Amino acid sequence: MKIQIYGAGMAGSYLYVLLSQEFEVGIKDVRSKPDCRCAWGIAYRQAKELYRAIGVNLDEYFLVRPRRAIANGIEFRNRNIVIFDRKRLLEDLWDQIEFREIEADLKVDATGHSRALLPKIDGGLYPTIQMIEKHDAEENIYAYARRTGYAWAFPLGDGLWHVGAGDLTEERAKEMIEKLRQKYGFEKKDAVCTCRAKVRMLPPSKCRPFVHGNVVGVGEAIGCVSGFGEGNAPALQCAKLLHQCLVEDSLHEYEERVLREFRWVEREHAFVESVQKGKTLSALLKVPWVVLTERKRSAELSIGSIISVLRSLGS
Repeated sequence: MKIQIYGAGMAGSYLYVLLSQEFEVGIKDVRSKPDCRCAWGIAYRQAKELYRAIGVNLDEYFLVRPRRAIANGIEFRNRNIVIFDRKRLLEDLWDQIEFREIEADLKVDATGHSRALLPKIDGGLYPTIQMIEKHDAEENIYAYARRTGYAWAFPLGDGLWHVGAGDLTEERAKEMIEKLRQKYGFEKKDAVCTCRAKVRMLPPSKCRPFVHGNVVGVGEAIGCVSGFGEGNAPALQCAKLLHQCLVEDSLHEYEERVLREFRWVEREHAFVESVQKGKTLSALLKVPWVVLTERKRSAELSIGSIISVLRSLGS
């Protein structure tokens, strides 16, 4: 089988290395080099194991392991999130990739929210504003949230910080960044760089079809992003599932396997949707699932701390 991948981000580049061991594979990306937009945080234990399968040591790209995550002033002990140099990791992978376009039996849509090949879907797109700035602050993950979006500040080491926000509109995202600055003392400074992007916050069940004709989606293109925005480790896991299905000649099982693997993503998105719609009781009933999942993936959460964050949210 000949396979053509479109998009060489987290999912596409990882999938290319996996598939190249068994198939003839082409890969293409509209960018001339990886960019540094968002996506600096990753669930460490899962990602380290996944990258080990292609001979990549994630520790070589380690930037910071924050001690705490702070949301609306409420502190959580960080258990598993590290900040890594995503851009450099992708650059190193791209150095190993032969970018080309081939006549393929199967095309892979790894183009993220744009779904360049798969049928378009409506809704769930959030504009983001992002910048890298210099600050002298304790190296924690800082977030300021309201029901419709949140702002963040991630430490990148050596005094550099990734500051940004996503919300229903760009204007609301700007408002969130100002609230974050006021809350945690991140004064507005000249940015080292700035950019704008979009992220689709819909779970896999709302990003179907995964397979359409001779096109199959992977990663963010089919909703493999946590309800709180971490899409790096889910993108790798989704690519691994697709690789397994292709090697086993079981592509017909791919959708079922993705939905089963990412049930936790469905639950997180259902929680976020309840919060956004102001359905307090519905959100509270889902809190135990969120705590159970994220205690393993990210931080030392408790039911009480999540409820405290919910009480702090504005509209």
